[in-house]
Amino acid sequence: MKIYITARFKGLDNKADIEALCAAVKASGMEDFCFIRDVENYQHTFDDLKELWQRATEEIANCDALLIDVSDNPGGGRVAEVGIAYALNKPIFVIVKQGADYKSMFDGLATQVIQYGTFSDITPQLSHYAKL
Repeated sequence: MKIYITARFKGLDNKADIEALCAAVKASGMEDFCFIRDVENYQHTFDDLKELWQRATEEIANCDALLIDVSDNPGGGRVAEVGIAYALNKPIFVIVKQGADYKSMFDGLATQVIQYGTFSDITPQLSHYAKL
């Protein structure tokens, strides 16, 4: 199962966090795909927002599921990515750091909500879906 991973990118400040999240997904037996890493190489690539959203839509369509970290109450792009995945009838895995407040709207969209202390905590719960 190939999973589209979306998480907040704050420049190089959290590149290691994104890499750790991708590694936890990969350790579950899933193929990890992260737009900011795999398409944009951790930098601003698209000047045309229509082109960016066309490409993101294509990538989400090419994946089997989407995983979103909602620990920081996302808005904008990540919410749009979830909407695209939902419209394409893709499973949506919502992860949230233990103790973080998040928008409950994600509960209604989620195939599963997974709480974590560290990203490696999500691996066993995703492993079940990797076999489907």
